[in-house]
This record gives sequence, structure tokens and C-alpha cells, in this order.
Amino acid sequence: MLNKLIFKDSKYHYRLVLVILFISIGLIISIISGFVGVNYQLNAIHKEFDTSAKNILAYKQNYIYTQTSNFENYITAVSRISEFETFLQNDTKENKHEKSHIAEIMMTIAYADPNIMQFRFIDKHGHEAVRVEREAIGYSPYSVGKKSLQNKSDRYYFEEIKKIGKNEIWFSKIDLNEEYGKIVKPIIPTMRVAKPFYVNNEFKGILIINIFMEDILNEIIESELFNVAIIDKDSHILTSNFKNHEKYEWTRYLENTKNIRYTTKTHNDNFILNLLYKKEHFTFDISSIIKNGEGLKIVLEEKTEKILEYTKNIIDYLIVMGVIILIISLPISMALSRYPIRLHEELNVFKDDLETQLDIIDKYVYMSSTDLDGNITDVSSAFSKLTGYSKDELIGVNHRILKSPDTPVTLYKEMWDSILKGESWTGEMKNIGKNGDVYWVKNHVAPIIKNDEIAGFTAIRENITDQKRIEEISIKDELTGAYNRRFFNQIFTKEIKRAKRQESMLCIAMIDIDYFKKYNDTYGHIKGDEVLQKVVSQISEKLQRPSDYLFRVGGEEFMVIYSDMKNNEEAIAFSSILIKAVEDLQIEHKDSECSDVVTISLGLLNMTAPCIMDEDAILQRVDELLYRAKDAGRNQLVSQEC
Repeated sequence: MLNKLIFKDSKYHYRLVLVILFISIGLIISIISGFVGVNYQLNAIHKEFDTSAKNILAYKQNYIYTQTSNFENYITAVSRISEFETFLQNDTKENKHEKSHIAEIMMTIAYADPNIMQFRFIDKHGHEAVRVEREAIGYSPYSVGKKSLQNKSDRYYFEEIKKIGKNEIWFSKIDLNEEYGKIVKPIIPTMRVAKPFYVNNEFKGILIINIFMEDILNEIIESELFNVAIIDKDSHILTSNFKNHEKYEWTRYLENTKNIRYTTKTHNDNFILNLLYKKEHFTFDISSIIKNGEGLKIVLEEKTEKILEYTKNIIDYLIVMGVIILIISLPISMALSRYPIRLHEELNVFKDDLETQLDIIDKYVYMSSTDLDGNITDVSSAFSKLTGYSKDELIGVNHRILKSPDTPVTLYKEMWDSILKGESWTGEMKNIGKNGDVYWVKNHVAPIIKNDEIAGFTAIRENITDQKRIEEISIKDELTGAYNRRFFNQIFTKEIKRAKRQESMLCIAMIDIDYFKKYNDTYGHIKGDEVLQKVVSQISEKLQRPSDYLFRVGGEEFMVIYSDMKNNEEAIAFSSILIKAVEDLQIEHKDSECSDVVTISLGLLNMTAPCIMDEDAILQRVDELLYRAKDAGRNQLVSQEC
């Protein structure tokens, strides 16, 4: 290479060779002396970290043992009260006094320990006899009423606990809380502790505690010096305090991370540190404390930033040495001025690769950029193809060109509130393409920052249209397009909890098409189906708020939930509009005894938060109101306020 730069017979050639040789020798000597000098300091640092690791593991072992012992003691405390023994002797049959006292003891324990999610006694048949529950960390516990008690005989934990010995304590795996078969977000780590009870060798039932594990796990992984992780026998990470820890946690349960395992690795972020320091890992087995078959372990490794803090002087020394060598090398770099030609060639190769990557993004990633007002400034070809508009048609126009009228205004407000504050936002939106076709996307919107100010926004989308279609099929009535009974059961429970939590009014209406059987008998079932479709369409046009729901729960029977009413008068006025809207369809019904056209009757129950009853009681009350509306002559509403 030097022969190409300088003629071999030139004096500059030999001078350059000698300079490079001396710099190389000096560099080698500096490196050797530097590593010898810092070796003693590194040994001291190793010993300090080793001592700290042992102390931390001892503390965490004691903390875990204390926590598990507490839950075992809670179960023991309840089992030793005389009322509990009487309760078991009576074969856990109805005994209000014993049940009440047991529930009081459970409530006292739940108040004392905020990590308790549920404390229950389940009888030998799997029926919940007593249940104390806390909805979330920070909430007060409450005793669950008899009507809400459930049968748990089909749950895996009930069968497992029945099979263990009399005096054994059962621990479940630490898993994630699920509702309707899906993991709740944000995730809620839980664990169960239970014990079976026998009378004269006859199984009578179990005491079981469901535990919010979040605070306990956070205490275990808390450390200033170390990265801490809890892993199972297959090296799946349950939780950790790693940077970007969300990518690695609960890999056993989350679909997008199931192949991720805990591995030891070097400090990829600091080359010098890799040369100076070998990262240590410490492991402690806690499977003998939490005996749930997961083979749980606590793993500690030194935090890179702490190692850097301890080795700062060493690194500073090496940096100074590097700077000195760099200064000495500057004259040499000037002589090698022809090297930029090679660098230019390499940059051209890099540029070509970058253009290839950008072309892939343009073809396959649904991406757009806007200014602060939402006017489109750039789009990818993939996004243009998704919308049906050309790039020229999109650039310069506002993003609302794609807006669907079905998307709630509140969703757009939530998005703009977040991104205008410089925060990223993720949410699902329903859009309309150029040809009128509806499509669904999951938007990931982030601000574009220039000179510490927001200059615009970039959005990357996922096409979730097929997913949404599948979801809609599962919750919609095939004939009318109204929500089905299955979805009503989900929303009804959710709206009751929301109204109680927000202390807002909950309005439930039951609707029945008047003399619909006679209509079918007179005009035929095909015409009857058309009436159902038209009635649903007419009512749906009036239900435009995000909290309005229309469900078909029977042949000609419908339920309506609207949760944003301010008072009873507003709810009655709105319900009257629904009755009038159906009558305005002017569908002939000559055999109706209340009108010449198709009409509806409506029972309306308006409840403030303190008056909200359980689900069965609400349905019974609103059914009675509908019956009164029919009995009063139909084509009208009867309401009740609480």
C-alpha cells in the first residue's frame, strides 16, 4: 500500500515506515503498562461487587421468605378460628354467622396487606362460599355478595390443590391476569397460595389467596448496583430492572416474545469496558421458597453505568493515553491524504445500501408525515396503495380526507393532546379509502423534533382490517348488524363498573317491537326480517355517542345502554326520540292494536351510582318497566329513576 502512495526509493517512504513502527511500539508499551497498572484496581472492584451481591441476595432471600410466610400465616389464622372449624364440621352448609365472621377476618387481613387481590374459601364442590376481593392495588377490599359467587370446580388450581397432602401449602405459577381469555393490559402479575382442609379424612374445601405480585416483584428487582432478573428453569424472564425491560419480561406468556431467553452478555455499549472488566453474574435459587415447579431464580449482574462509575479513573487514564497517541498520529494522517478516496468509495456502497433499505420501507411500510396542522407532507408508496390515492393526491391535503365518521371525536382529541405535548401515541382508527372502502389501522404517531421544537409528525401504521372484521363478526348480530347478546354481557358488566367508578348515571332501556308476531303472521318472515333491519338502522342513526350501544338480545327484543346522560329528564327525552323515530318509518302494520304502523314499546331504568344494583336485578327491573309500557297500551315508554 505504501508503495502506491510513495515511491519506494523516496526518503519519505522510509520515514513513514519508521514513524508507523515507532507509533506501534509506543502504543503496545502504553497498552501493556496501562493494563498492568489498572489490574490491581479491578481486583478491588471485583471484591466490592462480590460482597454487595452476596448481601443483596441474602436480603432478597429473607424478603421472599417473609412474604410467602405471611400468606401462609394468613391462611393459618383463618383456619384456626372456631367459626371456621364449625363451618367445616357443618359441611360448609348455609350458616350466616360463621360465614360472616370468616369474611370479617379475611377483610381485616386484606386491609392489612394491600397485595391481596382475593381471599376465598371454596367448598368441596368448587363453589365459592366466602370471597373477599380487591379490584386493584390501592383499592379497598370488599366482601362479594352471594349472587356474585362463582363455581370454580373446573379451574386447574382447584383440582391440583385437592390432590396435595393435608398440611401442605400450594403455590401457583407467577402468571399474568387474564380477562375473557386475554392478558389484561397493563399487565398484572399474580400468584395464588392455597391449602386444602379435611374433616375425618374427608375433603371439605380450600382456603386460597390471589396475590397482586407487582409490588413484591418490584422490591425483589430493586437495586442501584445490579441489573436484577427473576427467571424460571427455562430461562424465561418474569420481570427485571433492565433497560427497556418491557422487551424481555413475561416472555413465557406474551406472543411476540416467546423465544426470548435470559443470556449473559458483554457490555456491547462500551468497547473499552469490555477490555478492562469481565462482567460477573450471581444466581440464587428461590424454588425452595416458592415451591410452584417453575424453578425460579434471581439473577444479578453488574450495571454497566455503575461499573463505569467505579472504573472512571481507569477509563480516563486510557482516554488520555489515547488522546496523546492520537495527537502524535496527526502528522501521519496528513501524509495518508489519499485514503479519503477509498472512504468515498465505501460511502457510495453505503449510500446504495441505504437507498435499498429506504426503497423497501417505501414499498412495504404504511408511513406518512404531516405538518403541525395535520397537512400531509410525505407518504410512502405502501400508504398510497392502502388508501387508493396517489402521492400527488395526498401531499398537501389534510389527513382528515381519510377520516371515518364512525371514529369518535374523543379519539382524535386524545391523539392530538398527546402528540402536541411531544409524546408518542398509539391507537386504532377506522379510515375510508378513495373508493369508499373501509379499512382499519393501528397508528403509531410520533413528533418530529427540530431545534428542540415540534416541526411535524410521522405516523407508521399496521393494517388490522382483517382482524377487525373477525372481531366484528364475533360481536354483531348477523341479520340486523346490532351487537349480539354475548357482547351485551361483556359491555353490561363493564358499564356498571364504569358508572360506579366515575359516579355517573347509567341508563338501560329494553325495547320490544309491538305485535311483531302478528306482523310475521300477516306479512311473512321475510318482511319481518326487513322490519328488524329497518328498526335497528333507524335507532342506530340516533345513537351517535361512543357510549351508546344497541344490542339484539331476542327475536324482536333489544337492549340499549347510554351512559352519558346528565339527568333523568334527558334520558326520557332521548328515549322518546327513539320511539318517534321508529314510528316515523311508517311501515304498515294493519294487525297492530295500537297503531296502523310498526311501533315499539320501551322500558327505561335510570340509575345514579349509589343506586346501581347487580346485573340480574337491573334486568328484572327494566323488564318489568317494559311490561308496564305494553300493558299501558304500547307505543310508549315507562321509566323509573333511582
